[in-house]
Amino acid sequence: MAFRCKKIFVGGYTKSGTTFVGRAFDIINGVYAKGEEDYFRLVFAGLNKLAGDFNKNIDIVNREVYDGFGSIPPMDRASIRLLQQKVFYHIFFGGKPMPADCYATVEKSPHNIFRLPEIQFAFPKAVNVCVYRTAEPVFKSLLRHMRDHRNAGFGDPEHALRRGMLDGFCKKWPKYLKIIEENRAILKMVQYQSVADDTAGFLDFAQDEILGKKLGLSKGVETLSKEHYLSTLPEEARAKSLVQTSANRIVLTEAEQAFIAEHCKNPAIEFDF
Repeated sequence: MAFRCKKIFVGGYTKSGTTFVGRAFDIINGVYAKGEEDYFRLVFAGLNKLAGDFNKNIDIVNREVYDGFGSIPPMDRASIRLLQQKVFYHIFFGGKPMPADCYATVEKSPHNIFRLPEIQFAFPKAVNVCVYRTAEPVFKSLLRHMRDHRNAGFGDPEHALRRGMLDGFCKKWPKYLKIIEENRAILKMVQYQSVADDTAGFLDFAQDEILGKKLGLSKGVETLSKEHYLSTLPEEARAKSLVQTSANRIVLTEAEQAFIAEHCKNPAIEFDF
């Protein structure tokens, strides 16, 4: 079984705009976008371990059960890679065959940026797109999510949960930047704000520079707006939606802003879009 479509993986720090970029890809004809499988965080290593355990067992069986003349083949690197691809696409398409018109697949999981070696093993020719957003709005969006869906304490600057989250964020952010800078050569870097400000331009860039072909759009660019998305939700779901336009926003204290500015710099790179 061959998976001849283009493979695109979108990642970035959580709340950097990866969902928006994934939705943008999804309105391009022949492009199937999904998220968040988180395949390379949740499945990849376990499947590799099973293959390794199988090989160890086969070695014993061939040597001991068949007196050194056993012919059961172990799984080599190529067969493990193909198995990873089969399992990935089985999950991606829900057990159904890949559609005949599938020109490209896009899997959006923020953790993809932290799983580049795994992605490169399973899909050596894949395009890795990193969506970048500056640290302060990312942290505010994270806080809002945690406040509304986990614990109201995240809305209080004096709460231990919020202080601990700020400390952890400022420790992880430099590690994230290091990954971006060290892997810049294999990344398509896009800025969330640029995509939000010029979505039509990004869709042209995605087709020209990532997909390599003008495929056209199945929907209008306006369907990607936050307002349009929220209008599709039941009224009771809008206030709690992760997508927001103005209500329920988080306000950082001056001390929090200063702490983020000190510890969470921007990467020393140029952006593709």
